[in-house]
Amino acid sequence: MLALWGLAVAVVTVFLAFELLPLPKGVAPLKAMALSQGTPEGEVSLPDNWRSHPERPVTTGIYSARFDHPGGGAKWAVYIPSYSGQIEVALNGVELTSGGFISGELGADQGAPFYAPISPSALEPHDNSLEITLHPGGLLTGFLSQVYIGPSALIRTSFDWYYFRAVLLPLLVVFWQILLAALLFLLWYSRRSERAALYCTALLLLSSVHGIPVFLPSSLALTETVAKLGYVTNLWLSVVSLLFIYAFTDRRLPVRAGILLLLPALATLAFALLPREIFRYIDLIAVVPFSLVMTAWVFFMLVRSAVWERRWDSTILLLSVIGAVVLALHDTLIIANLLPDSNFLHFRIVYILILPALSVIFLQRLIDSMNRVDSLANTLEDRIEQKELQLRETFEQRQVLEGRQALNEERQRIMRDVHDGLGGQLMSIIAMATSNEAKPDAIESSARAALEDLRTMINSLGAEDDITGILGTFRERAEQQLALQGIELDWNMIEIPPIEGLTPSAALNVMRIMQEAVTNAAKHSGADKVTIRFSLLPRIQEMLNIEIEDNGCGLDQASATGHGLKNMVARAQAIRGDIEIESTGAGTLVSLSIPTKYETHARARSI
Repeated sequence: MLALWGLAVAVVTVFLAFELLPLPKGVAPLKAMALSQGTPEGEVSLPDNWRSHPERPVTTGIYSARFDHPGGGAKWAVYIPSYSGQIEVALNGVELTSGGFISGELGADQGAPFYAPISPSALEPHDNSLEITLHPGGLLTGFLSQVYIGPSALIRTSFDWYYFRAVLLPLLVVFWQILLAALLFLLWYSRRSERAALYCTALLLLSSVHGIPVFLPSSLALTETVAKLGYVTNLWLSVVSLLFIYAFTDRRLPVRAGILLLLPALATLAFALLPREIFRYIDLIAVVPFSLVMTAWVFFMLVRSAVWERRWDSTILLLSVIGAVVLALHDTLIIANLLPDSNFLHFRIVYILILPALSVIFLQRLIDSMNRVDSLANTLEDRIEQKELQLRETFEQRQVLEGRQALNEERQRIMRDVHDGLGGQLMSIIAMATSNEAKPDAIESSARAALEDLRTMINSLGAEDDITGILGTFRERAEQQLALQGIELDWNMIEIPPIEGLTPSAALNVMRIMQEAVTNAAKHSGADKVTIRFSLLPRIQEMLNIEIEDNGCGLDQASATGHGLKNMVARAQAIRGDIEIESTGAGTLVSLSIPTKYETHARARSI
């Protein structure tokens, strides 16, 4: 890739430096014309470079020549490939108008071609006169290339090439510079760490100053002012280039940037405030040497990065800069009049070699940044996926541990219930059976109570979100228990939804609260009717409400403060329920509310 890039830069550099543009074929140019500046001075050969004639006054000159027209219907044209200054072309005393995009009154040093079609009626059958008025000015004073007069079909192609080089290419370069500068500024604005993009934006905007004459009206004075402003611009360019190359190669400046920018700022003030003669002296002794030092420094840093560090981006930029330097040296030779037959300065299009390199470099940087972001995103996704797997495994392990813990809790609960409840009842039965005053009725009653307690425990083990099954079993036993006491049971059932998260221990607590309430009504109330009602209470969380009410005489003081009621309250708290006990002379009401949904990790404790 680097070899191809170097080859492309070399081809473009050679093409521009040696001006390998086609000239008209089949049309012989005028190689000499008579020049007069008020008085005839004789014939001069073309191309005519005024700087090669220091004795010639820098005033308007008129070139004249005569040519023969063979006649015929072919369209003819006047074509001048290049000139410096401003020109006016007349044929047989009639001024011709340029057929190009802009008029013949171009800015100095533009080096643009002149092309004007000739009306067949303006040509004489044989002898015709051509006059070219040249107003010299600008850096290159005055220059007139060879002049072609002939069929337009043979001339037009050459004019199009010269017009592209002198007019369209500078326009393209300036537009490219401004567009790339805007994109790089947006890049820097989005990523403030990309300081190279900011410095490159400043470089492109400063260098576009050289292309200003392309957009300005035709004025020698205005063009000369822009050319002089270019001296200051070059100083700014050299300093900003140094800031750019350090940021580009990821290095830190050995001095503060403000110190380097001080001299360009002072030079700009001198250009704006001081007379031109004084500024030229300052430019000679300070601005130019400083610019040369900065340029050499930039070139050294670029070579160091490209050659010693072998960075591909520095290498293609170095190759492009070398091509630009060759074109700059070519311009220097023209200005020094060492190439008297050429007047086209490349400083307005020299960035045609550098802009592609900058575009490729920053595009690749953007692509690399996006690839790094994608790689980071993929890495984060992989890590997140690994963490999810670890969390899933941890969660599954926790579920297994919680399941084992719940199983152990159930085992302990069953053992505790059997030991504290059924074990105590069996011990009481054994004690009564071995007593000298054993009463069969009391033994039978205790045995039945122990059996009922055992059935309640066994039925609670089958509770799995659904409480209706054990409630049905409880109803049968409660009816039998109450019927023995001559008490009627009024059972008001509703459709109870599944209670999510209900555990056997929670179901057993509900049954024991209900059993305690029914037993108290049977033993102490003296009632003849017990009512059990079910309902759903719409609170923040829907609750299942169970009411056990008798029409007896209420609880006495001993029963109200006994262990039975305290156990009921403790069991209700263990299942995160609410219990209210109201006792009056007209009866007792026990109201128990429990959630219809338990969190899976919240286990109801057994009492």
